Amino acid sequence: MTTAPHLPSPVAVRAGREHHRGVRWFLVLAFGASWIPWALVRAAGYSLDDPIVQLLTAAFVPAFAAIVTRRWITREGFADAGLRLRLRPAWSSYVIAALLPIGILAIALGAAAATGVWDVSGQAFGRTDLVFVAVALVTPVVAAPIFWGEEFGWTAYLRDRLLPGRPVATTFATGLIWGVWHWPLPWVGYFGSGGSAADAVVAMLLWLPLSVLLEFVIGWLWGRSGSVWPPAILHGGSNLVVAVGLERFVGPDSGAHAVTLLMCAAYVPVVACIVGSSMMRERRTAAEGQ
Repeated sequence: MTTAPHLPSPVAVRAGREHHRGVRWFLVLAFGASWIPWALVRAAGYSLDDPIVQLLTAAFVPAFAAIVTRRWITREGFADAGLRLRLRPAWSSYVIAALLPIGILAIALGAAAATGVWDVSGQAFGRTDLVFVAVALVTPVVAAPIFWGEEFGWTAYLRDRLLPGRPVATTFATGLIWGVWHWPLPWVGYFGSGGSAADAVVAMLLWLPLSVLLEFVIGWLWGRSGSVWPPAILHGGSNLVVAVGLERFVGPDSGAHAVTLLMCAAYVPVVACIVGSSMMRERRTAAEGQ
């Protein structure tokens, strides 16, 4: 006796189609509404080193894409968008997101000193350096509304819809897509630009591992907090504390791509701890369920 194969209900089929249509439209909007303005910026002779140009052409485009997709394309609404702060249940995620960039910067500086990229003996620490460290404690929180513009798109919309139920795979995929989204930036005056075409290509390639590693940390904060705000805080700290701090202390003489490589090196042990602890927790949960 044979059993008829299980067929999904028409409602589930329609929901799946809407799911894939939403992802496609989100990516079209996120890339198109960024890459076209960046090309126009390049053609007009402007640079994305200008913060105003960054805000107008990049900072809020992923959020715009997510809002349009949620509201008018799939009409799924914003119930799972993580807009609530959830300060009481997620307070530890906020603390981690605000303080972790200082730890990442310390790891990166240690790696720079150990590899000879940074000559610590020739470094004179002054009052301005202490001011930078003090300000770095609050900078990620203050900058969070700006970096919400990316996280509301990549984290609160894309990552859970890209490969649902496969956290590691969706983290890699989201990080790679996010990294590719940055590819025009070395050609329009942003981080990693200013050198030859070969330098720009190397900068494009380095965006990929950096984005994947950062996405592991961001995704972990998103999962444990249920709010988009800790990821936005961490993203702001990565840009304005880790990257800016490395440029400040290590300096441009270390090489065109040293900052990106040092950031990748610093994130590796953090990601390893996150993945390792998650695997141990899953094994413990499985053992308790037997």
